[in-house]
Amino acid sequence: MNLVIAAGAALAYGGLAAISLTMDRHHADIHGRGKAQDHRTRLSFLLAGWSGIALSFVACIAAHGSYIGPVLWCGMLTAAAILLTLLLQYAPRKAMKLAWVSYPLALIGGALWLLPA
Repeated sequence: MNLVIAAGAALAYGGLAAISLTMDRHHADIHGRGKAQDHRTRLSFLLAGWSGIALSFVACIAAHGSYIGPVLWCGMLTAAAILLTLLLQYAPRKAMKLAWVSYPLALIGGALWLLPA
């Protein structure tokens, strides 16, 4: 079950980071001022972000059922949001490097959980 929880945490962080990249301020902090993103890129980040958050909810439900799973998901989103907020303030490029790593880590954690024991 710990792999599913780790995968859910990685998906929550990656989803929130992708959604934060749709904001002009955070995009400018990472890519420099004056570099605007087009509508298609912004839409793809929104889609990746919301799908990551939805998949983290599914992972929490798979880990602890329908009673404790949503509570775990809310706590996981809170922890991911605090971590992302601190990293965006003090090290925005490291925050995005961690976000790029989070989706493959979640995929590996989910695949290891599906393997027979």
